[in-house]
Amino acid sequence: MRWDVGIDLGTENVRMALEKEGPALDAAAALAFREGRDTPVYGGDAARALVGRTCEGMSVSAPLRDGVLENSFIADRMFRWLYRQMELGCRKRRFNVLITCAPFARPVQREAMLTAALDAGAATAALVRSDAAMAVGAGLDLNAPEAKLVVDVGGGKLSATLFTFGRVAAYGYLPYGMNRIDARIQRIIQTDFGYRIGLRGASEIKHTLGSAQPKLAPADVIMRMTGFSLVDRLPHTFDVETRPVLDACEDVVRELTGLCASVVDNAPEELSADLNDTGAVLTGGGAELTGLDKRIGDALGIPCRVADVPSTCGIRGLAKIMENPGDYPATFLDQKTQGNWR
Repeated sequence: MRWDVGIDLGTENVRMALEKEGPALDAAAALAFREGRDTPVYGGDAARALVGRTCEGMSVSAPLRDGVLENSFIADRMFRWLYRQMELGCRKRRFNVLITCAPFARPVQREAMLTAALDAGAATAALVRSDAAMAVGAGLDLNAPEAKLVVDVGGGKLSATLFTFGRVAAYGYLPYGMNRIDARIQRIIQTDFGYRIGLRGASEIKHTLGSAQPKLAPADVIMRMTGFSLVDRLPHTFDVETRPVLDACEDVVRELTGLCASVVDNAPEELSADLNDTGAVLTGGGAELTGLDKRIGDALGIPCRVADVPSTCGIRGLAKIMENPGDYPATFLDQKTQGNWR
């Protein structure tokens, strides 16, 4: 089947690709609604800018949480907003959509995702494993016999997948992503420093001071932040030290490393041996955490690298799958076609 549109819908961001054009849209996976209205006021980056700044009667929502569908209504409105951005209704009356989906999503969540895509205007919708799209986007040949270990480090999900001959040989996941570090930084800043900060500020602290190798991280770096003081109830500028941020990162990094080790341990012996040559590849926006590739590589005893522009591996891989879907039959999860075109 011919696929006209590819959508890499994540917990934090959504990206689109068009047939023969490649990646065409990169925006935040957020919609802003006014109370009592079903049509979003803002979408994408404009909606994310309202997080923590909404007034009475406004709310910002996302269709996914921890990598899987949480609200089918928001998903429906998100697909409608995406189709309008690309003017798909004007370009062609019928179009087919390929969507990435976390492999651990339940059948009811997959069905709801497909239904939302069809109700928004697509003629046919299909789901592709998000880890497979990430692997293809990272430049890996999934159909080769040699094992390929892909670690998807996303904001809402963490997974490790071992591919061979286009199929999954071993797989594991954690039902949360790197966003958990942001939440822990928020909590530490509030309890230890006495200031309230938003998730955006916590994410900025994570990218500036966070590291997957606490022993090698400089201990004397200080970051200036602005937050709301819980003591005098006024906004203040304060200093954030490195150590609390490293502590917030450590638990998540340790569990991710253990997940990768478990996937390798459960793989057949010959495939595990292949990893000495092929190594592991980190994809997803969270792969840019300082020292994460070195930490996982040392734990597994194999080479480990971060893919080029890891946050966009999903949509680049999806664009390649759209071009030659017959080469990746095992990556497809579900498919649904609109019964009566409306």
